[in-house]
Parts: sequence; structure tokens; C-alpha cells
Amino acid sequence: MRLRKSLRHAAATALLAAGIAAPPAAAAPPGPAVPAAVGLDRHIAGLLGRLGCNAGSCHGAANGKGGLKLSLFGADPARDYEALVGGGRVNPDAPEDSLLARKPTGPVGHGGGRRIEPGSWEHRVLLRWVEQGTKRGPGTAVRRLTLTPGEVKLAGPGDKAQVRATAEFADGSREDVTGFSTFRSGDEDVAGVDAAGGVRGRRPGFTTVVVGYGGTWAPAVVLVPRPVAAGVRYPDGPADHPIDRLVRARLRTLDVVPSPPCSDAEFLRRVTIDVSGSLPTPDEVRAFLADPDAGKRAKKVDELLAGPRHAALWATRFLDWTGCDVDALEEPADLRPARARVWHAWFRQRLADNTPYDRVVRGVLCGTTRGGNELAGWMDEEADRLGTLRERGTDPGYAGRPFLDLYWRRLDGNGPVPPERMAELTAAAFLGVRLQCAQCHRHPADRWTQADYRAFANAFAPVRFGQSAALRDAVVDRLEAGRVRGAAARPLPRLGEVYVEAGTDRSLPDPVTGKALAARALGGPTLGGADPREALADWMTSPRNPYFARNLANRVWQHYFGRGLVDPVDDFSDARPPAVPELLDLLAREFVEGGYDIRRLERLVLTSRTYQLSAAANDTNTEDESGLARFRPRRPMAEVAVDLIHDACGAEADYAPDAPRGARATEVATSRPRNPFLRRVAAAFGRPDRRQVCDCGRRSDPVLAESLLLMTDPDVLRLTARGRVARLVADGVPDTRAVEELFLAALSRPPGAAELRDSLAYVAGKADRRTGLEGLLWALINTREFILIH
Repeated sequence: MRLRKSLRHAAATALLAAGIAAPPAAAAPPGPAVPAAVGLDRHIAGLLGRLGCNAGSCHGAANGKGGLKLSLFGADPARDYEALVGGGRVNPDAPEDSLLARKPTGPVGHGGGRRIEPGSWEHRVLLRWVEQGTKRGPGTAVRRLTLTPGEVKLAGPGDKAQVRATAEFADGSREDVTGFSTFRSGDEDVAGVDAAGGVRGRRPGFTTVVVGYGGTWAPAVVLVPRPVAAGVRYPDGPADHPIDRLVRARLRTLDVVPSPPCSDAEFLRRVTIDVSGSLPTPDEVRAFLADPDAGKRAKKVDELLAGPRHAALWATRFLDWTGCDVDALEEPADLRPARARVWHAWFRQRLADNTPYDRVVRGVLCGTTRGGNELAGWMDEEADRLGTLRERGTDPGYAGRPFLDLYWRRLDGNGPVPPERMAELTAAAFLGVRLQCAQCHRHPADRWTQADYRAFANAFAPVRFGQSAALRDAVVDRLEAGRVRGAAARPLPRLGEVYVEAGTDRSLPDPVTGKALAARALGGPTLGGADPREALADWMTSPRNPYFARNLANRVWQHYFGRGLVDPVDDFSDARPPAVPELLDLLAREFVEGGYDIRRLERLVLTSRTYQLSAAANDTNTEDESGLARFRPRRPMAEVAVDLIHDACGAEADYAPDAPRGARATEVATSRPRNPFLRRVAAAFGRPDRRQVCDCGRRSDPVLAESLLLMTDPDVLRLTARGRVARLVADGVPDTRAVEELFLAALSRPPGAAELRDSLAYVAGKADRRTGLEGLLWALINTREFILIH
């Protein structure tokens, strides 16, 4: 319905401009004044593109039907024009007989069915364009799209406003293109937008309306305020934290009052889970609550950020982002889990050392396996390393290497991963950009063309994994030398390396001309040199890069708030602007100015009042989903969830064969755990298999499967009987103290008076106190308060 309304309005605008009178009953809102002399070609491709496919059917746009390939939403006007006028689809002498007009109206059948009603506005626009001789005006490329107003502040839910779009073309001309544009709301629950750019508030909050025309997108902020309830006041005094200043300014425009700070017990539990993936111990809770130091929260943040569990937790996140899929790692298959552990250890070491992020990323992107070392000596060292990997399940020395060559040592089927795949993975992981759509056609919601895609992929074309010519010759020479001496040569395992091969035939040509295409950064410079990755890393890590710092800043915000300022976090695009642009700008600027210090960025977020807000709502922020006005409860990562269960039960974990006894789940590197309990938790809580080139394998919203696992899983039931409860019973701890201990262990707070009374009655009602304490611990683990970060 929305598409039809949009098309009617677009067609009406074009017809009015072309001098065709419209029936009064079908009159649309005033549209852009398109001079007839320019022709309709600027708009006709977008009109037909919207008729033919939408954002959910990229594949159809790429393949077309009967040779007709139109870009999504008219994103590539030049190629659309050639597709429309070619192949005998138009007949200027008899426009009504043109295939271009007959197929969408139904007389000539096709798979898409009837898309336009005969005699409709859309139909008459097509006929008029054909009558004009399908002229193509000059300078049709869109240079800039401007929205008026750029910020829409409604009076409240139910209020309306109009957003208009003006395009500036390559020839310098400007036109109102509202009627031909595509309108999207970032959050339909907050504000809807119709096909003509009419915005209507639905509930208090903020969102963006994104408008697309001719492959260019522009956002407008939409604010839907609400009246301040009586008796609710804004916090007194100025905000002295940079994040809080920006957040408070945004909330004031919405007439929303933030919740008060959370309690010390809530803060301790929240920050310990978020930073280290664990629960505070009962003794830590008691000590923190008793500490009168006004700066104890900031001190706790620093303590947790410097802890080993923080490094292990974030190493797991980096394995997700860099696609550590054990099934794609090199042969032999039995060493793949060990290689994943080494991958985890490499990141963990750098996070423990707080290595600047730009150096971490350079270590992933650049370098080779040998790193310039002499070949014969490297062969012996590599053979020893493989032996250690097989015997011990890890390689202790790998984390000290400057480069993560494992990032490149992966397979796609029976051969190495093609450069296109590595380009997509690198763009998503370190720039937050999804390039996949541009492989086949111009990206429908961003600026990237097929040529951009291929030029970026060519930066990775010289990088090979396998046996270089030098390595093959060295292996043959060693075997031959042993044969000549008459002595058995030292057995050599099959060795492979990451190396650079200049003049590779894997480079992709220009998709239009078929000519050679130089390696180029996304929206950046040409990348020269024998190994273009070096120049790519220089461009990426430059403070002027528009994606690099913003991507990591956004991922940090998503980790601590459950939702990125750009969400999904790996979908930075013109059509998906940040929810609060000035906040993301602040985080990225602080990250760059701090020398890409990840912990410094985390500390900035964690010490803000915004992070420390209570989850309890007031009369103004009950509908807030942004996390800016109150803390949004969310459930933890799958690995953290299983670690929290062990923490609450006070039981040592055993995740064999995936990790040594006593290791935490955040230290399990494999993407395909073999431990039965871990497999069940991964399935219920949504642990990614890291096969997809996107950050889309994790969930933060609760689902029924998680509750069923906590209630019925045999390992959860066994854990409640081990560890903490067994010690409390063996030590003869009185029931009151035992109940308090279980509350502190599971919920990080002492029980309330009613909770204590009911718990003691429950324990006393069981045949033996151990059974009662086990049942109480099981009940605590099955509360929302336990499984949610709040």
C-alpha cells in the first residue's frame, strides 16, 4: 500500500511537470517542478526500480528478467537508462505498444505480474516519456540530497510534519524530488513516514527518516516529545561528563527525564558482568557496599578493565568479528580447535597489554607467515610448532608474533578463501561496512558500486595461502639432500604459509570495461606497492578515516548498552545514520585523541551517569528503548551466561574437550563446541558459528529456549548440588547466613526481609537442608534478576 501511494505521488509530479492534466480526484500533494526540457529520465529509472523490486529483493535487481536489470530504487541512473531504452523495449511511434508499457500493465505476461494499472498515473508517465523520445537530460548524477527540515520536532504523538527532498545534480541544477524519493523510518513505533514524505509521531522518542533518490541517501532526525509529568525533575546541576552532557541535551528536547543512578549493588553486578563476564563474589559485594569512598565506582571500573577476564571476554568478541570459524580453518581437521585457541590467545595478549587498536588491526591485516625470516630455519621452527600444537593443543609462542596470519589461513571449500570474501570480512570487521550487495550491483542503500567492491577486493588479491614457489623448492631440496646422503630426512609435516605474490591473476577487472582495476580503499586512495595491505592499513588507521574509529566506538557502545548507535553495528551506510550522531562523533574523537586506547574508551563509557542509570522507569521514560533515559535490561552473551551459572553455584567449570578444566566459557575459542553443555547453551542463547560475514549471530533479547534450559537442563541441576551448597552444608553454616550467601552469590545483593523469611521457610520445609538450599539456589538462577544484566 505504501509503495502504491508513493508511486502515485511520483507519477503525479512527473505528469504535472510534463503538462499532463491529472484528474482532481487523484491529485497528489504538490511535487517537484521538473522542467519538461530536462526530460523524465532523471526520475523514470527510480520509478520503475521501485516498481520492480524493493530492499528485500536485491537478487532480482541483479539478475533481472529477460535481460532487464534495474538498480534498486534507481540507484544507478546511467545503467538503468541503457537497460530501459535497449532491447526493443520502447516504440516512440506507438508508445502504447512499447514493451516497457505493456509488461507492467499486464497485456504481456511476466513473472512479476501486473505492477501498474492501465490508464493510471504511472502508466501515463511511462507513455509520456516514450513520446518525448526517451530523452536523456545532461548531468543526471546526484551530487547531493538535502532534506527540509533536517530536524523534525513534532508537538507529540499524533502530530504531523512534511519532509521534502531537493536534489542537486552534477550539472549544478536543483530540483524538488520529493515525489520520486524513497522514504524509510528508522523506528516505525516512534514515527511513521508515508511515501510522500509525511511524518507522523506515534509514541515519545526519537528516530530518523531516511530518504533515498538516485542512489543518494540523506537522514532527518525526528523528535517526538512528551509532556513532563508533575513532580518529576531533571537532575540538579550541570552534567560534568561529556557523554552525559550530550545525552541530557537530547532528553530535554524530548521532555524526558532520566532515571536516577542505580544502587551500588546494581552497579557492581552490572559492571562486573559487562567488563569481565563474571559475577562478583559474595565477599566482593560485601566489601563494595561497605566502602564509603565516593570514587569507588571509578576504581572498580579500572580494576575490572585491567583484569584477565576482561581480556578473555573481548578476545571472544574479536573472534566473532574476524570470523574465526573452525570449519574453515586449514587442514588437518583435528588441529582446527587448537588453531582457534591460538587465535584467541593472540587477541587476548594484546587486550591484556592494552595494545593500541590501530596496532592490533595492522597486526591482523598485514604481514606474512615467515615475516622475512630465513626459509630453512623457519621450516624447522614451523615443524616444531605444529608438533607442539598437536601435543599440547595450543602454541604458547604464537601470541608473541607480530601478525595474526591465521586470519588468512582459512579455506573456502577445497581452496583458499577468495579475495572478495576477505574484502567483505575486513570491511565489516574493521570499518563496519557491509559490501556484499555491491558484488552484483550498486549497493541499494549506500554509495558503493561494483567497481568500488572490486577495487577494494584487489587490495587482497596478492595475498596467498599455501605453498609458495620458494617453499615448494625448499621442501624438494631437503628431501633430495637426504636421499643423496643416504639418510632418512627429518619427517616434515605439510607446511603452508601466507605470502604475497605480485602480478597475481586473482585481481578483478572493471565490471563495465573489463580493463584492469587498481586496488583502492573504500572511498579512499589508490593502494600501491607489492602488498597493498600496507597502504590499506595506513588509510584505515588514519585519524581522518571516516569509519575506523567510529566502528570500534560503536561496538563498544553496543557491548555496554545492548544496542549500537548504528545498529546493526556492521551496517554503517548512508541509509542507516547513527541514532545520536553527535554522541558517536564524541566517542570516535575521544578514541582517536586517546591514541586508540580501547580501555580509555571503555572507561569513558562506564564512568558516565548514562551507563549507571537505574533500570527502573519514571513517568516520562517508560517507553524509552534507547538506553539513554534508563538502563535497558538485557541478557548476557551465551558464554557469559554459562559462566554466571558456575559463578553462582561456586563450581569449577569443566568444558572438556574444548578447554582445560577450570577454564571459563569466554576462554573457549572454537566456534563449534563439542562439550554437550556448551552446545546446549550455545543453541539456546544464540552463540554464532562465525560463518556469516556479519555480526548477526548473537541475540540480546530473551527467548523461551533460555528459560527452559535453566529450568530443566541436567547440568544446571547438578551444578546447584556442587560447590557452594555442598560447602555451606559441610561447614555447618546456619540457615540465615546460608540464605544470605546464596542471594549474594546469585543476585549480588542481600535478601529483603520478606525474601529471607520465605526462603528460610522453604528450606525448613524440606526433608534435609541440603535439598532445601539446592532448591533455593535453583530458584534464584531461574529468576529474571539472575539471567538479565540490569
